[in-house]
Amino acid sequence: MINVFAICVALASSLEPAQPVKLDSVAETARLVSARKDARLRAMLPKIDDPEITKLLDDPRLMLYTESEMPRAYQFWDGVHPGVHSAYYNISANGSEPFGNANREFPWGHPAGTQKAKGVGSFRFLWLPLDEKGRTLPVVWYRKPLSGDGRSGYAWTFPAGAILGEVLTLESPTGDEYVFEVRIRRRELDDWAVDVFRPFPTATDLATRIRELRPDWANRDKLAELCSHLEESRKLPVHLVRDRQPGRRTFKQEMGVDTLPPIGDDALVVELLTTTPFRSAISTAWRVAADDTHTCAPTTKARFHVVPAGYSAGHIEVERASCRRCHNTVNHAVDEFDGGRDWYGRVRGSDGIFSFHPFARSSISDNGFPRTVTIRKELKRTGVVAHYNAKKHPDSIYRKTKYFEP
Repeated sequence: MINVFAICVALASSLEPAQPVKLDSVAETARLVSARKDARLRAMLPKIDDPEITKLLDDPRLMLYTESEMPRAYQFWDGVHPGVHSAYYNISANGSEPFGNANREFPWGHPAGTQKAKGVGSFRFLWLPLDEKGRTLPVVWYRKPLSGDGRSGYAWTFPAGAILGEVLTLESPTGDEYVFEVRIRRRELDDWAVDVFRPFPTATDLATRIRELRPDWANRDKLAELCSHLEESRKLPVHLVRDRQPGRRTFKQEMGVDTLPPIGDDALVVELLTTTPFRSAISTAWRVAADDTHTCAPTTKARFHVVPAGYSAGHIEVERASCRRCHNTVNHAVDEFDGGRDWYGRVRGSDGIFSFHPFARSSISDNGFPRTVTIRKELKRTGVVAHYNAKKHPDSIYRKTKYFEP
């Protein structure tokens, strides 16, 4: 399995990198959150050992949002309930249908690897490049026929150079939130490049940092046990994670599991997460056992650790093909995955991104009855979204990808 990772690294390094994008701005800044919330979320962003990402996170044009500002919504353009619907209202009349849509269950209901994790929060961000005149290159939306629906729905495409991020937090026993992972997706002309930044991409990284912060680690029973766990060769139990959709399998992965013993020092956990620069974990194994069984991230049962209890991202390799398994289901009809269920609509999102949509909040039905769909005014006004125009939005910037088109 070590050779597999070596091959992944070689492939990743051989890919032609996306062209650098300009971070200086003369464009109007779009905001979805209040100034106070914007400042609070920005203050949570960790130090990252990557100059370009650091510059990105410092850019005032970075648009942050949570699910409160960008409500989870899916499309349904058939039958008696056409329109855009909240994922939290069940339009199914079948009492055995738990949600009535796919957007609240595995693998679509939570950030990857957190479906059984405890105390996990998240927020997102969007950064859009500028054209040669310093104007924002918008996300372009358009109507199109969507398979499985009786009328045209909406889709949208991000410009090459667009960057979206997902920031994952865990809750401490005091109720404070600390970032433990930052996920990045960067739009290339024909695909999305991916990266994940963690304070400890490997088990050795964590053991080394514990020794730096607690020189007396060997005299602390729990720290001594943890460092021994991290550095000694050990067998990893193998576990299978998969979805249960009979029509189309989205996620199925067998991987080793590394369950970390507790740290037993909450102050140290805070130091580990807040004073350690996050580094790229692309194509990196957290640890590899003697029999070549590997895992990509640890998990734990401890209440407060460097990852949340129940975390299962160890089953997800940080590389584009692995991430594409779920992201290429956006805007696809739920009947593709299980045609026998009494559920409705489509997987939320478009162009490989789940969390963003251009719809006004007033367009999202929360009671099953259809509403008039409009585009969000503040996103139009600030140039974040625009109606697609082939003359203004050339294929050299807005090419639709073979991976993410429904």
